This record gives sequence, C-alpha cells and structure tokens, in this order.
Amino acid sequence: MGKAARLATIVTAQQTIKEQSNLYYLRSILLMLEVECVFSLNLDMAIEQVSDDNIHDVVFIDMVGVKWNEYIPANISALAKRNSIVLVNVKETAVSERSALLAGIKGVIYDTDTPDVQLKSIRSIIDGELWFRRSIISSTFSELLSEHLQTKNITPAAEIDETQYNLTKREKTIIKLIAEGAQNKEIANKLHISDHTVKTHLYSAFKKTKSRNRIELLNWARQFFPDALTRYHTN
Repeated sequence: MGKAARLATIVTAQQTIKEQSNLYYLRSILLMLEVECVFSLNLDMAIEQVSDDNIHDVVFIDMVGVKWNEYIPANISALAKRNSIVLVNVKETAVSERSALLAGIKGVIYDTDTPDVQLKSIRSIIDGELWFRRSIISSTFSELLSEHLQTKNITPAAEIDETQYNLTKREKTIIKLIAEGAQNKEIANKLHISDHTVKTHLYSAFKKTKSRNRIELLNWARQFFPDALTRYHTN
C-alpha cells in the first residue's frame, strides 16, 4: 500500500558527514532501501525547494542543537501537511513527540537509536506508518477522543447509521489498533492475518474515509465516527 520514496532530503547544519555517525547510517540505510538522498544546509531553502518539487517524498531534519520541546514551528507544521517529515538525531526531551504527532510529522528517531532500530523506523515510515512511542500515539489519540466526546453531541451508538460509512468490522478493529500505537506487523500478529492483508484493509479504510495517511484516518475517526474506536475491538 505504501508508496516507496524515490528521493529524500536530509536537512542538516553539519558541513561534513563523519563515518559511523547517525547521518552516515541514515544515508546508508536510504541507499540500501533504494532511496536517493540529497543534503541541504539551509532549512528554509529546503522547504522552498520541497514545496515546489513534489518528487521529494521524505524530508529528514537533523535535530542536532535544536529543541522543539514545547511546540513545532509553524513552517515545519505547514511542510508536514504536504510532505513526510521525520526528525532525526533527536536528543531525549528535546522534542515533544505529542506536538510532533499532532503537527503531522511522521516520526522521531533519537540519537541513541541503534542502526537496526533506525533501519526498522525508516522502513516503517517509507511504508506509510508512523514512528512514535506507542504510549504517545495511544495517549494523544485518547485525549483527542475524550475532548471530542466532551465537546460534541455524539449520536448514541444504537442510533448511528453505520451503513453510510461502509467500514467493515475488521477495518474498524484495525483503526482502533492503530490508535493504540500498533504497527502493521503487530496488527497482523494480533489478528492472525498477513502484513499484506493489513495493508489491504488500511488502503480500503483510507479510500472510504478519503484519508491520505494514518494521521488523517485517525482524525477522521475522531471527528466523524468515534464509535469505530470503542466497539468491534475483537478478532
């Protein structure tokens, strides 16, 4: 289901990439995954180029010396609405994962993550998944759902006309598992189905809800069909 990235931009203030550094491994992983990468030393220039050039599928922002532990800058949030943004070389507590998730950023990779973890995270992101701590995804979405239920007049479950949404029982189950922070492989194992089947169900849910990614799918469910997240969570 996920569209493989063909070109990635790595935005960094570092003039040279040292061997065995995290950026060195990042570039090696991208090449191994057949993703061509280019470097940019200027974030604003990179944003302008990416905005005008849709072939950039992923933008990796090197966070060395950068702290966004309270909020995500507006220009980054705007870019995240058009492209897949990943924060790399993140120091613990330097970035609010919750703010990054809400801003539409696809993942946070820490400077302490080993190369094998980096590989797993980048593969997941390229495959259309999010890469945040499960607790962050689950708690953030639970908070949003709670706020929505408190501020909106939700139709009682018995009165909801589910046929207008046309989501299957399995699709609703997968949406709830995603809201809990589960990745495709974990969903497949829990539901005793293949990764390919999970992707097929996700693609169907994307199409039915007119969502382009997981964040939009979860936001759709929060706003229009919270019942999908509280029922049918069975095999």
